[in-house]
Amino acid sequence: MENASKALIMAGSVLIALMIIGALLLMINNLSSYQETDTKTARDAQVVEFNNQYETYNRKNVRGSDLYSLLNRAVDYNKRKSTKGTGDKDEGEYLAYQPMEITFDLIPLSGGDWKEKFWTSKDSNPTNHLIKESSYTVNDTSNKFKTDVYEKVKNLETTYGSDSLNNLVIGMSKIFLDKSNPTEDEKKLAVDTFNITSKNKKANDFSQLDEISVYRKDVYTYAEYVQFKRAKFDCVNTDDGVKYDQKTGRIIKMTFKFTGNFE
Repeated sequence: MENASKALIMAGSVLIALMIIGALLLMINNLSSYQETDTKTARDAQVVEFNNQYETYNRKNVRGSDLYSLLNRAVDYNKRKSTKGTGDKDEGEYLAYQPMEITFDLIPLSGGDWKEKFWTSKDSNPTNHLIKESSYTVNDTSNKFKTDVYEKVKNLETTYGSDSLNNLVIGMSKIFLDKSNPTEDEKKLAVDTFNITSKNKKANDFSQLDEISVYRKDVYTYAEYVQFKRAKFDCVNTDDGVKYDQKTGRIIKMTFKFTGNFE
């Protein structure tokens, strides 16, 4: 009888121990499940937050100035966060996100010569000083827009100042006269307008202003940038135009086409 009681006590102890172990395992599993849920929720929130930065451009009539900002954002992201990021402070090699690709086509949806849309009629020999390609793509390996446009614009703004350049563009009709034989008053107005609007460059007389072609070229170049900022683009909202990474859910490609219109 005593042995039977001991056996029952031992069996009960084992059962209790098993129940405790089972409860612990269940609790651990629940904690793991909660942690996975929290991690997934946080990851999904990060994806939504990331995509929202770009989805705001997924629409019609995106201004060139906004597109310009988007390109700079994509370049910065590709360098620091994508798998193509390089350098001690870059995170891409650890995060393993695909690089962002932004493509925009300057051939108007309505047809026509896209080059004429950007050069200025004041130029006696019309040519594209800044916007030279009919299409630009910014991704992990290509950023011709940076060398063709971005760097030139920044150099001009450093030389003249952005406010001065905008004023020079506005004053083109007074500075660069179409007449082959302008009056003295027109010459004086051209020189005064240039000297007032230009930050660093100064002209002593009309002949100097007219002969130093770099002034004209710089102003015409920046005029194309001003025109680009005014241009309207439509985001191509198709499977090929806007793409998402199937693994991470992050947007990885956006495509834009010039409408041929300006604001």
